[in-house]
Amino acid sequence: MSKKLTSQKYLGQFPDHMHPHIVDIADVLEDGNCGFRAVASLLGYTEEGWSIVRRELDEELRNNNNLYEKLFRQDLQVVRDSLVATRWFTIPAMGYLVANRYNVVLVTLGKPSKTFFPMMTSYSSSARFFCIGFVNGNHWVPINMSKGFPLPEVTADWKKFCSHEARSWMSNLNGRLQYWNLLNPPVKPLSGVMSAKPAAQPAPQPAPQPAPQPAPQPAPDALAASHRLSAPPDVAETLRVLCYA
Repeated sequence: MSKKLTSQKYLGQFPDHMHPHIVDIADVLEDGNCGFRAVASLLGYTEEGWSIVRRELDEELRNNNNLYEKLFRQDLQVVRDSLVATRWFTIPAMGYLVANRYNVVLVTLGKPSKTFFPMMTSYSSSARFFCIGFVNGNHWVPINMSKGFPLPEVTADWKKFCSHEARSWMSNLNGRLQYWNLLNPPVKPLSGVMSAKPAAQPAPQPAPQPAPQPAPQPAPDALAASHRLSAPPDVAETLRVLCYA
């Protein structure tokens, strides 16, 4: 029987912005049927009704074969085999089957976080919302959520193959889908311009230095005068005698 967790051992594996909306997390037996056990628990079968869920999903697959041939394409037989053998509950295939068979909104939290609306019926205000979480890379657990919790995005194939009537699910619950985006905005990749490295700047050049100028040369008259002033004493005396003779 599934049991509520009094610890928070799984809480950290779900998106942070969803923590305030998680009321409690139950656990189910880890035996390869955990995803079917989680859904059985939410349906009120108790987790021991997992084999009933397998059988009912197989009936859903066969009763609406035309839809699932388009949806699953070459993987149709793989999905069918996984329902009759002891194989894991896989997303997105089982998400579509659960939503359609039980006319519920199925939300998966973890990797991946997705919303699965019914694909063949119109919106109903009394529809039930089921939430299961993927933990430890190999285990599904049922989660009890608060009323009006945010809804993660739907798959591209749901939009492509759902009926016209089913689109009313998105239009009526668009506010809750936008609520998720508000709390968890998608990360946009950087554009080439934003991520480009700035152009290298040229290295600063030293200021030009003036060429050295030659020392000024004295004029010839000044040079002669300096020679006269610097004549030896004996020559100066001889000149004086000649001048006064």
